[in-house]
Amino acid sequence: MLRVAVVGAGYFGKFHAQRFAAHPGVQLVAIVDTDLAKASALAQTYECAALSDHRQLIGLIDAAAVVVPTAAHFDVTHDLLCAGIHVLVEKPITFDAYSADMLADKAQARGVVLQVGHIERYSAPFRALAPLVERPRYIESYRISPWRERGVDIDVIFDLMIHDIDLILGLVRCPVVDVAAVGAPVFSGKIDIANARISFESGCVATVTASRVSHKTERSLRIFEEKSYFVCDFSTRKIFQYAVENLGQADVSSIARNEIEVSQDDSLANEVAAFVDCIVEHRMPEVDGWHGAEAVRIANRMHESITRHLSMFNEGDAIPLDIFRNFRTSSPSV
Repeated sequence: MLRVAVVGAGYFGKFHAQRFAAHPGVQLVAIVDTDLAKASALAQTYECAALSDHRQLIGLIDAAAVVVPTAAHFDVTHDLLCAGIHVLVEKPITFDAYSADMLADKAQARGVVLQVGHIERYSAPFRALAPLVERPRYIESYRISPWRERGVDIDVIFDLMIHDIDLILGLVRCPVVDVAAVGAPVFSGKIDIANARISFESGCVATVTASRVSHKTERSLRIFEEKSYFVCDFSTRKIFQYAVENLGQADVSSIARNEIEVSQDDSLANEVAAFVDCIVEHRMPEVDGWHGAEAVRIANRMHESITRHLSMFNEGDAIPLDIFRNFRTSSPSV
């Protein structure tokens, strides 16, 4: 049995504890939280130990899920990796690519698994879609939702958009050559709505929209290739493919519409199972530390681009219209 602890007994920590406890190859040893009362309440459910300091885990466990606030990801993960403990750390891995690369290097040096919890990679819709995508030319994604108070300690790029950054990187699989973004704070004082453009070395371009100030919820991805395109709706768990046999001779009747079957499963359970399998089988995870670092690197480039544009408002200058030339003038999120 793999001895596992969950570090962080908050909202997501409870779900991680539940999934690890349910895994047949895992013994849930401890719940850790700086608030010992919170750790004890969750530990009582699973009849395991409650601790207030993650360093107390050293020597007791083989692996851990780090589900603490992002600002603490580096310190907690680094301590555990140094002790030779495998780590599943929630997304984003850190707030900056330099420290994320450090964690990836440390995991490699210690010969342990470092997996980043980009949960959408393990969702049934994405797992059905990814093998079908060959060479995307254009991608657009929307991840929008109504306002809620949870998660507003970070901006919408790291809260929501980073999911789609990771998915797009996983589909295109080539270097990014340019990133540009616009956005604005609305309710939180941080960036609450953002639209970004990512250009790849292959020529593929992705436009990404995220908002937490919408009147509705939408989580969708559209991928356009030669002769076909895919529409993936993560909310309804449906995927449609539209394809034509002969390029240049398409009419309405020649475009075939195909609904792709998507299974009903548990994304977090899939993520946990993948983490356990990587440890047991001594293989690299689908989203390792370097993949997590690249998503953070792009997210920070988006943030910097938005900050530059917002500074024009602060200085009272008019904004040149060409800044918005490649972005939507209206968004489904407003």
